[in-house]
Amino acid sequence: MPIRLEVELLEQTDTSIFFIWTNTGGTCRIERDGKVIYKGTENSFKDEGLTPGELYIYTIERLDLEGRVIDRIKLQTGTENYLDDFVNQLQQITVSTIISDSKIAIAWGAIEGITSFDIYRDGELLATTEKNQFTDLKADRQKAYTYWIQAKRPLERSEEDKKHRKSLLATFFGAVNIRSSQEKAAMEEFWIIKRVASREQLLAEQPTKKDHIQQPEWQLRYLTFLGEEILPNPNPLSLNRFFKGDGRSFDPESKEYRTRVDLNVRFTEDGALVDCAKDVGTTIAYNWRKKFRKADVASSDGIELKEVKEDHHKIAIDLKHSVGNPLVASPDIDYQMAANFYRVGVYDIIGNHDQAPNHEVYLKTGRNADWGQIHEAEDKGLSWMAGPIASQYWRISNFE
Repeated sequence: MPIRLEVELLEQTDTSIFFIWTNTGGTCRIERDGKVIYKGTENSFKDEGLTPGELYIYTIERLDLEGRVIDRIKLQTGTENYLDDFVNQLQQITVSTIISDSKIAIAWGAIEGITSFDIYRDGELLATTEKNQFTDLKADRQKAYTYWIQAKRPLERSEEDKKHRKSLLATFFGAVNIRSSQEKAAMEEFWIIKRVASREQLLAEQPTKKDHIQQPEWQLRYLTFLGEEILPNPNPLSLNRFFKGDGRSFDPESKEYRTRVDLNVRFTEDGALVDCAKDVGTTIAYNWRKKFRKADVASSDGIELKEVKEDHHKIAIDLKHSVGNPLVASPDIDYQMAANFYRVGVYDIIGNHDQAPNHEVYLKTGRNADWGQIHEAEDKGLSWMAGPIASQYWRISNFE
């Protein structure tokens, strides 16, 4: 039986990536982002002088005596990021995907305080593991898949400042809020999502792109909304006893929302372009008889595209959102999102938010494509917008 080419070890630092593959006894060739960086008979390679927190794609090929490819592995990984000023720990870890003829393997960095992960494929629970990796040996070679890696941790294990005080407040919140519980209010949720094209596509011989400059385009839409038609003010003493909701479920085309942000990201032959549009829905209050009392629109100044970094191969975006209720003093709708888009067609999007109201994020590739949902989170009640309550963290990337 011929020896299968597999990655046996993968290690990263902030400036290097090291991997060992099967010792086939023959010649192997390594390409990074389409350029040959190694050719020889060794079965290990260390790529040094890399950029911290950057994504890289490698192709490892086994060659016959005539130099023809007889086996191939694709590896998408990245360097670590040691910066400690991230609110979202998912920004610090590396997510790696290995594609070989026999399997799909996904590995991710450790998250402090988490001891087990639930692994889903296209919505079906496949396994629960204590390891920071999962190997799918049953994936159909001709099918594309979406993997979900889900975990929870108690808030007291969070790396955030004032964590102990925040955990105690969250536990108290759970004791007095009828829609919650002490356990749920003090549990942070983490989701890592990976979209993987079919192995048949990823491992196929790729045509040369030397004379072709890719110009991918994405549209991203982030909406927050209240699902109810009408909902009570958590403060029973307020004259604004009820508020009008948006009266809907998840829908990228809905005109009813609390806030909406549209991003358009496009690579050109020479560089890249980013456009941002933002809108805030009208807040309507009712009295105790559910009759109209007051209406106003909050400022959109709290929706800020904080930072855009562009170069020939990558666009990095940092979006911060903090929009309040213009009629009463209440917690803001807060979320943060960081996104990297690459000329090769790959994206890596990371976000975190309170667990109210509803959050929905959609992405489309190209102008004529349909919206595809990349994140949704159901509203757990307006009280979940309070500062002490546990947040939800999510990250999605693709290998297509």
